Amino acid sequence: MISARSVSPHRLPATDWWSVATVIVGITVFAVAQGMTYPLISLLLGQMGASDTIVGLNAAAFMLGLGVSVIVVPALTLNLKAGQVIVVGLLGAAVILAGFAATEDLRIWFILRFALGFCVNTIYVFGEAWLNVATADAVRGRVSGVYGAGMSAGFVVGPLAIPVLGTDDGLAFAACAVLVSLVAFGLALLARRARIEPAKPVLADLPRFVRAAPLLVFLVVVFGFVDATVLSLSPLHLTAGGVSAATAATFVAVMHMGMIVAQPLLGVVLDKVDRRLVAAGCMATTGLVFGLLVLVPVTGTLIWVLGALGGAAFFGIYTSALAILGQEHSGAMLVAGTSAFSLAYAFGGVIGPSITGGLVDLVPGTTFAPVALLGVCGALLVMWRR
Repeated sequence: MISARSVSPHRLPATDWWSVATVIVGITVFAVAQGMTYPLISLLLGQMGASDTIVGLNAAAFMLGLGVSVIVVPALTLNLKAGQVIVVGLLGAAVILAGFAATEDLRIWFILRFALGFCVNTIYVFGEAWLNVATADAVRGRVSGVYGAGMSAGFVVGPLAIPVLGTDDGLAFAACAVLVSLVAFGLALLARRARIEPAKPVLADLPRFVRAAPLLVFLVVVFGFVDATVLSLSPLHLTAGGVSAATAATFVAVMHMGMIVAQPLLGVVLDKVDRRLVAAGCMATTGLVFGLLVLVPVTGTLIWVLGALGGAAFFGIYTSALAILGQEHSGAMLVAGTSAFSLAYAFGGVIGPSITGGLVDLVPGTTFAPVALLGVCGALLVMWRR
C-alpha cells in the first residue's frame, strides 16, 4: 500500500537535520506570502463592499480547496517525491497569487481562493509528514516548536508588509508570487540533501486514522476553526471598531509574534509533560483570551497583549497535535494523519468563518465569541477524554 520508502520515527538512529531544515525553511518563507494574503484579501473584499458573510465564505472557499486536495492529491503524486510535490504546490500558489493581482472580479476571487487552498494543502501535508518521519521522538516537541515558530515568523512578516506595499494595484499579490517562486527554487535545491522520504498518502488510510485518533482530529478541527476565523475576520472587527487597516493588519502580526516566542518554549514543555495535557491547556487559554477580546475596546492598549497571548495559545493547539501525531503513529498511519489533519483543518476553517461571519452580521462585535466558547468547551472535552 505504501509506494515510497517509509521510515518509522521510532527507529531512526538520529534526526535527519537536512530534511528538518528543508521543511522548516520552506514553510517559514512560504508563510510570509500566506500571512500577507489572509488579511490582505479580507481588507480588499471589505473595500469592495463585501459583507462579513461574503468575507467568511471566501475564506471558506480556501478551506474547501484544502479538503478537496486531500482527496485528489494522492492519485496525482504517486511518482513524485515529497520535495517535488511541495515545489509543484509552491509554483501553483505563485501562479494563483499572480491571478489575484490581475483581476478584481469577486467571482474569480472565489475560484482563486479555492485553488490556493488546493495548492497550500500539498505543501503542508507533505511537509509535515516529511518533518515528523525525519525527527526522533526525543526531540519531537522541540522540532515541532521550532517549526511552529518559523511558520509564525512568516505570518508576522507577511501582514507587516501590507502597509509598505499597500492595498492598491495588486503590488502585494505580485510580490507574494515572486517570493513563493523563489521559495520553490530554494527548496528544490535543499531537498537534494535530504535522506528521509515519507510514505505516500493513501486515501483508504484516512478513515482508519480517524477511527484510531478522533481526539487528534478534534484538536485540528478546533485549530482550523480558530485560525481561519481570527485571521480572516479580526481585521474587519478592528476596522469596524474605528482603527485603520494598517493597524488591523499589525494586530494580526502581533498575534503571530506571540506564536514565535511561545512555540519553542512550548516545544520544550511538550518533551517533558503529557502532550495531551498541554493541548488542553492551550485550548483553555485560547477560550479565555478571546473571551476577553470580545469585551475589550479595539482602541485600547490591552488588545495588543491579549492578541499576543491568544496567538501563542491557539497555535499551540496545532503544535501539540503535531507532536502527539509523531509520537503515537508511524509509517502509513503517520502520513494518513497529516492528510486527516489537513481535512480536519479545512472542516474547521470552513465552518469557523462562515458561522462567525453570519453571526457578526446579525450581532456586530461578536467576532471572537464562537472562538471563546469552542476553546473552553474543547479543553473540557480533551481533559475528559484524556
